[in-house]
Amino acid sequence: MINTQAIGTASKVVGPGSAALKYDLLTALLVTATRGTPVQARLAVRLSLIITARFNWRSGMFAVGQRELSRMWGVTERTAKREMAHMRDLGWISVSVPAARGRVTQHRIELAAVLNTTMAYWDAVGPDFAARMTGAPAPDVSNVVPLHRETAEIAKDATFWGGVATRLQTQDPAVYATWLAALVPVVQSEGQLVLQAPSKFSADYVRSHYSTRIAAAAAAHLGEQVRVTILAQGG
Repeated sequence: MINTQAIGTASKVVGPGSAALKYDLLTALLVTATRGTPVQARLAVRLSLIITARFNWRSGMFAVGQRELSRMWGVTERTAKREMAHMRDLGWISVSVPAARGRVTQHRIELAAVLNTTMAYWDAVGPDFAARMTGAPAPDVSNVVPLHRETAEIAKDATFWGGVATRLQTQDPAVYATWLAALVPVVQSEGQLVLQAPSKFSADYVRSHYSTRIAAAAAAHLGEQVRVTILAQGG
């Protein structure tokens, strides 16, 4: 579901722009720590500490023993072992090189799985962050010019989608700017609306979170039920 090109979830996050990608990952984890469930929050903080203190970005792995983890996290070794197992169960980390004599287990962070968990909280950071993470064009978040100007520009579009987009932006300008503004109509006829998102992740997210809202706005605009399909660009 993740747009790997947008966040750079290759096995080695190095080279130009890698610092920004690292900060984006930590931002996604830390906003989850402040807004997620208690379990998500606890694990997000602990994984953030591993990333900051012990993660090797060049190899894409970390090797930290239970004793060191327990000291870093302020828990018992038994709890540290349980928390690592919990992260593996969630798919956040995976064993890359099993423990051997004199060596601790090397783990890889499964960035796509981590980001898939954190995406529900990206909007709390801001529409620019969510757009960057999904590969969508950055929305205009200027405080000088209000969103009413964008609404007026959309209203000039006499197409089916233009009217639906106007309704959606009026309902929730922030959600529209972050997730829906980048959608492009591919098919728009009575009874059917096919929209294209800029990335697979964006398409998956809109499909799972906003397709019902889009369908309702389309039905209200046309006065009849509309089938909504969300595709990914190049997909």
